[in-house]
Amino acid sequence: MPSTTISREPLSSETDSTPAIDVAIIGGGIAGAWALNLLQKRGYNCILLESSSLGADQTLASQGMIHGGLKYALSGVLTGASEAIADMPRRWRACLNGDDDVDLRGTRLLSEHYYMFAEATTLGRLTTFFASRALRGRIDRIKPEQWPEEFIGFEGVVYQLNDFVMDTEHLLRTLVADHQDRVLQLHADATNISPHADGGYEIVFADKTVHASILVSCAGNGSSQLQQALGITNLPVQQRPLKQVIVKPKHQVMMFAHCLTGIASDEPRLTITSHAEADGVSWYLGGQLADKGVELSDEEQLAKARAELNTCVPWLDWQDAQFGILTVNRAEPKQASGIKPDEAYVVRQQDFIQCFPTKLTLAPDLGDKLLNVLDKPEHPKPLQTNHPRAEIGISPW
Repeated sequence: MPSTTISREPLSSETDSTPAIDVAIIGGGIAGAWALNLLQKRGYNCILLESSSLGADQTLASQGMIHGGLKYALSGVLTGASEAIADMPRRWRACLNGDDDVDLRGTRLLSEHYYMFAEATTLGRLTTFFASRALRGRIDRIKPEQWPEEFIGFEGVVYQLNDFVMDTEHLLRTLVADHQDRVLQLHADATNISPHADGGYEIVFADKTVHASILVSCAGNGSSQLQQALGITNLPVQQRPLKQVIVKPKHQVMMFAHCLTGIASDEPRLTITSHAEADGVSWYLGGQLADKGVELSDEEQLAKARAELNTCVPWLDWQDAQFGILTVNRAEPKQASGIKPDEAYVVRQQDFIQCFPTKLTLAPDLGDKLLNVLDKPEHPKPLQTNHPRAEIGISPW
């Protein structure tokens, strides 16, 4: 994605009444929390501003997959989208091992592996594609004796990917754990943020006004409103809605897999993740069901979800399962065709930077791009404020 580094004069000298910081990040989803953790590690004096609760809009409603893009290559050909993301599982595992700038050691995973499965006769040429040398180390067909227990009773083929699934709520807690005094609750708009005459932005808190050299927007669905409030007009945003389905079955089986049975498009028929809560297991359904579901009424989508589970996972009992809808609006940089972007997006204009991870798994890519457009840190003195702190949001299940 294009980016521009702008040379500028530093802000006027810090005083007790107008403290200065390097970066103010707007938006407390995965992009903002990742940026805060990374930039603090690199010596930047940052704050994170969130209008409600961390992760409440998109991050906690995501399926938590850290994937290498094979679900974007189900046409049987590697694509720009599949290859732009191919290295992300390795990058995240480095973070989980403490071998990257963002240290995620101790962060809880929901599943160490992700799977693809299908009735054996329905994959066609994908069988040859999955076995190709180009995909070695990214996907492996596993024998029935190696299948996880959720596939007991299934008749078909199962592949194990090098993907895995994060507990997104725990991920956010890990990212901000050492920076809680920098995570502030503020609805960013023209009443409390404005360009400063000497460069950067002035931010008004309950107890003081702060000068930030750079403003980084990770505001997701709030990005357009923030840009409008600041007079920024040429970084358009698009939304791609999903109609996800949450299912609470009577059984307590959990699954983390893409269903490819009878696949008729270049995306998974169902993308399944699961959550164990005090009141039982919840299945969270995405994939083609969620993408195409926005064209259906809620009643039609629920009927479609029940039918898809009975077709894709018929060996489990769905008779008395409870079904619900969760609509998610994905915010991304506007594309000419309206399709999803292939990589993370970071663009700088003067002292304003617009960021979109475009998908959870691309957070490390976003961090790399953000570091490439920042000036060196200038203001080491931490901000002291009594302004209210923002808390972690609640997962939708």
